Amino acid sequence: MTTEKELLLQEIERYRSLLNEKAKHTPLISEEMIDFSHKLDDLLNKYQSLESECHTPINQ
Repeated sequence: MTTEKELLLQEIERYRSLLNEKAKHTPLISEEMIDFSHKLDDLLNKYQSLESECHTPINQ
C-alpha cells in the first residue's frame, strides 16, 4: 500500500523534474516558473510537516 508520504514524494519528484526541464527553455522569472516553484515549495512544506508529525513524541 502506498502511504501519503510516498505519494507526496512522488509528486515532489515530478514537480522537481518538470521545473528542471522547463528551466532549460523558460525564463526563471516567468509566471509559469514561479507557479511551478510555489507548487514545489508547498509540496515540500507539506512533506516536512508530515515528517515532523512522525517524529513528535506522543506525550507532547
